[in-house]
Amino acid sequence: MKIKLNFAHVLLLLIILVASFLYFYKIGEVPNSLSDDEATVGYNAYSILTTGKDEFGKAFPLAFRFFGAYTPPLYVYLVIPFIKLFGLTASSLRVLSGIVTLVGVLVIYRFVRKLALFSSPATALLAALIFATSPWVIFYARIGYEVTFGYLLYSLGALFVWDGLDRRRLSTLGLVLLSLSTYVAHAERYLVPLFLLLIFVAFRQEIFIPANRNRLRAGLIILLLTQIPNFFLMTTKAFWVKNAVFDNPSLTVMVNDFVSQLLTYLSPRALFGISPDINLQHTAPEIPLFYSWLIIPFLIGLYQIYQKVRTPGGKFLLIFLLTAPIPGAFSGHFISIQRVLPMMVPLILIIALGLDFILRKVKLIFFLPVFFLLTAFSLLLFWRSYWVLFPKERAAYWSYGVEQLSEIVKSKPETTFVIDTARAPTTYIGFLFYLQYPPAEYQKQFSSDFVKSYYANPPLSGNYRFANIELRPIEWKRDIYVEQILVGDELTISSDQAKEHFLERVFEIRDPNGKALLFGYQTNPQKKRLNR
Repeated sequence: MKIKLNFAHVLLLLIILVASFLYFYKIGEVPNSLSDDEATVGYNAYSILTTGKDEFGKAFPLAFRFFGAYTPPLYVYLVIPFIKLFGLTASSLRVLSGIVTLVGVLVIYRFVRKLALFSSPATALLAALIFATSPWVIFYARIGYEVTFGYLLYSLGALFVWDGLDRRRLSTLGLVLLSLSTYVAHAERYLVPLFLLLIFVAFRQEIFIPANRNRLRAGLIILLLTQIPNFFLMTTKAFWVKNAVFDNPSLTVMVNDFVSQLLTYLSPRALFGISPDINLQHTAPEIPLFYSWLIIPFLIGLYQIYQKVRTPGGKFLLIFLLTAPIPGAFSGHFISIQRVLPMMVPLILIIALGLDFILRKVKLIFFLPVFFLLTAFSLLLFWRSYWVLFPKERAAYWSYGVEQLSEIVKSKPETTFVIDTARAPTTYIGFLFYLQYPPAEYQKQFSSDFVKSYYANPPLSGNYRFANIELRPIEWKRDIYVEQILVGDELTISSDQAKEHFLERVFEIRDPNGKALLFGYQTNPQKKRLNR
């Protein structure tokens, strides 16, 4: 038995090595630009590092304003050491997501070993490999904002909770990890209390016994103490910004929206076929969230969980799965797969149940070659999708061009640039990031009254001015009479407008496919005045 266990550990290490390559290979280059969400994490972490305040001048916020989203703060604070060590770069933002996803491989492996729903010793390793190589997992392992860390910290907390329930006690460590996950991402704020409520109801006979009285009391006290910052935020607008489904005045429409989204997130077609997410920033081209062939063990696994729902492990897994998409379904009127990342671990466990059933019916020596062949072929397809097609086809959805434009801005410090943001109001943060504009200087434009009302979501003008740039909609009646460079796309500045206002094109920025994204036009105020 000892030899088998050691061999299993060697195989697990190999899976982690494969995962490490997938998560960290060219992590600073693919995606080939920073999304606005990544840039705002990076710049605010940099701002905290250098000034102790966020971009607006708020000292160590309990939630970061981030375009009005008031994102829980833990990921930002944990990124700070990486920025301190490696500088303000894409890699320093993304590496934390890759590290915690490697921990996720171990979480999956341990869950399969502990749930008592699986009979084959090989199932834990196969589940770990599926998790390590799934497109949905890899994609978000390489993203530099909070959603990955949130779902994996939540899953780790759930693992410790189950470990305690398996021994008829409440895990204090599990409660602490679940509580901390609410300070990472929005989904976990709502998911954790819902999950714990159902766990306390479903496992009341294991939890509420005299032997657990002191442990239960201590766990609840720790849980309440660690939630004090959230209790404060609940009294402000900052806590309630991700509940768009409740904004609908019609209860019928609200319920229909919620049920529709919930069923969409759980749909096999959405998981193993075409992604329902209309935001092309969230997926890679021509590849599903899970490889399509995994739908077979997934459907078998659903039937297996139906058969085992009365067992403690089955009951736990069902709660784990069905609660995961609920916060995402409540958060808005459109599908966003990053909102339901907490589904990842229970979905893999359902697939593992199906694999375990297959392994009971098919000899391992016949099954493994087919499994590894399918996995290898799927990885080749994903490689083509993510490392070849994705940087070219999805560049525009990742604010490609902001870094290139920032380099042009830096090369002309005496020139004023007016950058049109009529359709992209959040791109200002990318310029702050790439210019590494001193946060202390940027904070000066925000009044003390703004900072005092920080959690009340005070309005912003949407126009920004720093360094030698202005980010705002172009004002044609005024801007053409000022010596400066106007920057926009082909919809902002047409060739006819350029001719009419005597604008001279001085540069253009193209995406990796050669499509023009941005144009820079030098104004000619003197000629315009003479010809008006």
